[in-house]
Amino acid sequence: MFGFLREKLKKSIEKLTSITKKEEVQEVPVEKAPVEVPVDEEMEQEAPEEVPKSVKKEILEEIKKEEREEREEIKELAEEEGEKAAEEVVAKEVRREEENVDPVAEMMEEVKPSEEMGILERIGLKKPKKMFTRLKKAITEKVIEEEDISGTLEEIQMSLLESDVALEVAEKITNDLKKSLVGKSIPRKQIETVVKDSIRNSLMEILKFQDTDIVKMAAKTKPLKIIFLGFNGTGKTTSIARIAHILKQAGLRPILAAGDTFRAASIEQLEEHGKRLDVPVIKHNYGADSTAVIFDAVKAAESRGYDVVLADTAGRSHSNVNLMDEMKKIIRVNKPDLKILVIDCLTGNDAVEQAKKFNEAVGIDGMILTKADVYDKGGAVLSAAWAIRKPILYIGIGQAYKDLVKFEPEKVVESLLG
Repeated sequence: MFGFLREKLKKSIEKLTSITKKEEVQEVPVEKAPVEVPVDEEMEQEAPEEVPKSVKKEILEEIKKEEREEREEIKELAEEEGEKAAEEVVAKEVRREEENVDPVAEMMEEVKPSEEMGILERIGLKKPKKMFTRLKKAITEKVIEEEDISGTLEEIQMSLLESDVALEVAEKITNDLKKSLVGKSIPRKQIETVVKDSIRNSLMEILKFQDTDIVKMAAKTKPLKIIFLGFNGTGKTTSIARIAHILKQAGLRPILAAGDTFRAASIEQLEEHGKRLDVPVIKHNYGADSTAVIFDAVKAAESRGYDVVLADTAGRSHSNVNLMDEMKKIIRVNKPDLKILVIDCLTGNDAVEQAKKFNEAVGIDGMILTKADVYDKGGAVLSAAWAIRKPILYIGIGQAYKDLVKFEPEKVVESLLG
């Protein structure tokens, strides 16, 4: 599961990172040996050898302005150390101007203190770190503009749509990315991390809702009433049997209600699961009122001391008004503690429409996604969760009872970004 979506996200991250790292650079000319200057603790690292064109001109102007101001201060303070020292300082400054020494190149060299700096140290003045800090930031960080990434964000959105991610969800992920990047000054080496963190936060917001733990709920509410609903052929009956297996593993006693009185062999299918799991099944004849079957199952659970009622219902289209009205009646009479929508992952983006319609009709508390083991795109998972802002409780990843596993958003997100 998620293989297709994982590969799409990986390529998108690589492309976005690559584009935001690009910057036209040129070598800094060095016309003479650099003047020795001290390197304090914050400058003790190998200085970069290149400066981006886009920042060099601005930095040069600021450096020259600062050096002019500093030069005047040096002259005044040096005079206190004696006329000879002042003349030496002035002579060196004149030589720099005459020989057109590039101050950017000069500041980027890591050298030892000179006599001039000895004078400065004695009078308590240190070479300002501001210029080098600005230089280093300009070279090692990237201010990302919207035009840098707009095309790539569109490609990412298309990749998500190809992975069955609904448009609303794809737009959220790309908009979150834009907010995380545009206008921000980001260390070039950290751009990939920032991109991944943005996608991770978006996915967690999409997938992580208040946890609904059926086992914990069953320990507090007796009997816990759960009704399963969904489209035709999504795997409701099999999911009910798997939930019964999970409850039995936790030491609880479930009872099954054969509320699907329409589909051929649906009652026999549930009875067969009941025999295998040693779980009782409450049933009526085919064509009976589903509401009455589930009501009888609840009464049986109350009288016999069972912990959980797991009620099956007939598959129905979310667009069929009469069938949805029947579902409303089942809910109104039996007042379940949980209404779980079972969705087949292979339906792709139709999962969003199913989730919305069932939620509008009866209010969904959580979802089970089946056939995830044969669904590689993964987008329906994100879309269904975000469509109704309700948690995915379990996903089906195989044919055995144990192959219904608890959905853990953190693990899913790390799997997608791994």
